[in-house]
Amino acid sequence: MKKLNHWVQKKIMGKILVQLAIYLVVGFVEMFIATQRMSFISKGKVFAASTVVFIENILYFLILFQLINSMNTNWPVFVAYSMGGSLGTFVNLKHSS
Repeated sequence: MKKLNHWVQKKIMGKILVQLAIYLVVGFVEMFIATQRMSFISKGKVFAASTVVFIENILYFLILFQLINSMNTNWPVFVAYSMGGSLGTFVNLKHSS
């Protein structure tokens, strides 16, 4: 019974880590895109900026839907998503400077 319980705990922890990694990556991508949008706007690239806004809004609403549905139980997901957003902005600004 102990082995089964340990196995179940490992499976649950694995799923949680995968979920955190996914939100970290999505946060990264979303903020990378948002920073790129600002770059396109500042350079007057209207079509590119509009396209990025479209993609950004779809991502935003998908993430918002997911986060609202798990608001009471997933504070680590909020932190992972926020960290990804910070990293996305940082990497894009470092890359463009």
